Amino acid sequence: MATRETLEPRVAACKSAEDLYTLAREAFETPADPAYAKELFSRPEFTGDAGAKAFLDDTAGSAMFTKDFIALAMGYKALGDGGQAEAMMGQGQDFAMSGEEKVAVGVGLLLVTGDAAGAVKALSGALKEISSTDELYGLAQMVAGELKEAASGLLQEVYEKIKAKAGRAGDFARLAKSIAQDLGDKVKAVAVINEGAAKYGSPSDLISLSGVLSEIDASAAGTLYAKALESAKDFIAVKQVLAAAKDNTEFTKAVLAKGAEIATASPELLELAAVSAAIGDKAGAVALLGRAEELVANLDDMRKVVEAAEQYVADDAARVAGLKERLAKREANQAKYVEFQNEEAKVTTVKQFIALADRVLAELEDKAYAGKLLSSAEAMLRESGFHFSRFKPLILAVDRLGDKAWLGKLLDESVASAADFVWFREVVLTAARELKDAEFGRTKAKEYLTARAAQASDNPYDYTKLAETVRDALNDAAWATQLLAEAAKRAKDHYALAYIGKLYRDLGDAGNAKAQFDKAVAACASGEACVQLARRLKDDGMANAEIAGLMEACGAKLASANDKLCWAEGVADLLLDAEWAARAYAAIAGAFADEVGKKRFERSRQMRLGYRYFGPGVQAH
Repeated sequence: MATRETLEPRVAACKSAEDLYTLAREAFETPADPAYAKELFSRPEFTGDAGAKAFLDDTAGSAMFTKDFIALAMGYKALGDGGQAEAMMGQGQDFAMSGEEKVAVGVGLLLVTGDAAGAVKALSGALKEISSTDELYGLAQMVAGELKEAASGLLQEVYEKIKAKAGRAGDFARLAKSIAQDLGDKVKAVAVINEGAAKYGSPSDLISLSGVLSEIDASAAGTLYAKALESAKDFIAVKQVLAAAKDNTEFTKAVLAKGAEIATASPELLELAAVSAAIGDKAGAVALLGRAEELVANLDDMRKVVEAAEQYVADDAARVAGLKERLAKREANQAKYVEFQNEEAKVTTVKQFIALADRVLAELEDKAYAGKLLSSAEAMLRESGFHFSRFKPLILAVDRLGDKAWLGKLLDESVASAADFVWFREVVLTAARELKDAEFGRTKAKEYLTARAAQASDNPYDYTKLAETVRDALNDAAWATQLLAEAAKRAKDHYALAYIGKLYRDLGDAGNAKAQFDKAVAACASGEACVQLARRLKDDGMANAEIAGLMEACGAKLASANDKLCWAEGVADLLLDAEWAARAYAAIAGAFADEVGKKRFERSRQMRLGYRYFGPGVQAH
């Protein structure tokens, strides 16, 4: 490769103009350094050679390539022949076809003639021909090094073209570094880094960008490192961030905390513990060791945990002894573990994983291994998305395992994914009624119900559903009553008021129940509404006698004859109580004044009263 570093040692061997021309011509090859070529032509071995011009004239006669003409132009310029120098530059321009050749022309114009404007024009034309990113960077370095302010606009174009071709986070990092170094524009460089971070958000991408940003503006890198940590969703990603954080103790602690949340295996936690110990955080290492103990999945894991305990908690003799006892038990039951592991290899369904986990708990009391099996069940379930009905067996299995953090996470996710109140209620009832740890379940159920109540709308049924669930899940009559009071404040129609009354009655609150039933009657503005209310009360299990009393009040508030007749017919058909019907028809008889109305009324009364219509003493046949 022809560079200043590789060509310089050969200068001493150059004794003539021809020797120096040959060396200078090499400086035009990629990576080109025309400025060094110009230096070589200024050496006395060239300018002091009497045969230099004759050599150039002879060489010019056979020149065919742009770089040859530019090299010749530099040689003539060094010998003081400006006319020939310009002639060679003109021929070089004529022969320039590729982007690389046009770049050579632009730089040559600047170095030979000092024509900055012409150089910028030539390089602008070259930019259109260049597609290679490396060539674009070469052009950027050339422009920044030789033209500086005279070509600031061109340099911006070059960088925009490079950015348009950027397809990886590393491309944005390289571009930002170049802008900071070549332009000295840290603000623009930081903007390029942030643009790359917005497009490429994996931990490795963000770490790559953060590293360059820390070189450009260390104060701005912290936010990007934090974003890299936030994006880490698996342990491999956490390790990548951890490697980048090695010189920053506080950030390392933050990464370790995230890693502890993500780690799912004992070796992963032990790896984090080693890092924690290395930065002098013994308490952190001990905490991670404790997590690793819980997740031991095989004999090798157990041995490594014991080794780590001897290193981090050597002063806690009881703990080390307990772990060694567990190790001995595991070694003694290795045949059983092998049996279970062989069965695990054959498992193909969630149900089988859960059953095997229950056996491991029962026969080996190994919560870590059982947890590993349940984690496999969870992974299989998540392949088809989350839904409580599918996850419920896993949730109950995790409850049997006794892992409160995991159980709480699954229950929280169940509530968050409940698309309607039906599934929300199922989750709450499961938590409150079916968990082995009843107190934990009731606490979670209350937490969910409290949050739901805080989000309830002005719809009274939001509160009636909550009241029913509070009653059924927690058997908390006081809280259910409070929720019903909120529902009553919002209820306007007879349907809602009647339902609230029913729920009060179910709770044994006869006073509030009656108040709501009375309000339901008051809300009825027509005979049809009265009949609807009676039907609702009947469906809710209210006795006919009680419905009859409410319906008498409902009928008494009706004004039109049609409404009264509708009320009498509907309620009579519902109750099938001839005595009530007789009283009802008698009460509204005076409302029908015209002959048509009277006939309709009498026909309706005869249909409902049957033989009683004809008066006392008449018997049914």
